[in-house]
Amino acid sequence: MRVMPPSRPLRVLHTADVHLESDYGAEPRARARRVFSRIVDRALADDVDLVLIAGDLFDHNRVGDDAAAFVRAELGRLRQPVVIMPGNHDALYPTAVFDRYDFTAGARHVRVIREPDGERIAFPELDAVVWGRAMAEHERDFQPLTGVPARHDGAWCLAMAHGFYYPEREKPERSSPIFADEIGATGWDYIAMGHQHVQTDVSQGGVAAWYAGAPGTVLRIDLSTDGVRVEPRPLE
Repeated sequence: MRVMPPSRPLRVLHTADVHLESDYGAEPRARARRVFSRIVDRALADDVDLVLIAGDLFDHNRVGDDAAAFVRAELGRLRQPVVIMPGNHDALYPTAVFDRYDFTAGARHVRVIREPDGERIAFPELDAVVWGRAMAEHERDFQPLTGVPARHDGAWCLAMAHGFYYPEREKPERSSPIFADEIGATGWDYIAMGHQHVQTDVSQGGVAAWYAGAPGTVLRIDLSTDGVRVEPRPLE
């Protein structure tokens, strides 16, 4: 039996694959920073309750002090909770960017998912729960939705997953596979996806699941007793 959702509505901004500090040159790096600033602007303008960054905030783990300071400053403009999940580009390898820089220091509203077996973060003030698995290695054996817990009674349940979507069960040829039946089996309200750069609806069995897409696209998710509404939002 499906648990009834909370009566309190929830508004979420979902983004992924910003790829800050790309190795492709100064202009792509500057463009990615402008995009991230506009993502923060959009979160503020839309008055969202929660921001989800579903992997690959950074393009690699060699990020330096200047880029880390930029991200801290942008996140500091927000007051609503932010959950960041490492992706394949900024995975939790030894000396990873999320090891070298603590983006939660002095920013109690920022959380970074770090547990490779899955981590549940509760936001009782929002009647919301966020779950995700931190990626330590981008490989076929890593399945981003393995271990999703049962729904949390009386809360909006939001999962995060960074990997490659398969509509059918098959031997995966790509790393970090996410299978359609796994999405439906969660029974959760929304799954914030990252890794594929085309904004895509992969909802299954009553579970809303979307890829936010590459930089330049974000999604606003409105959850209420009327259901889950997903709306692409402009950054310009």
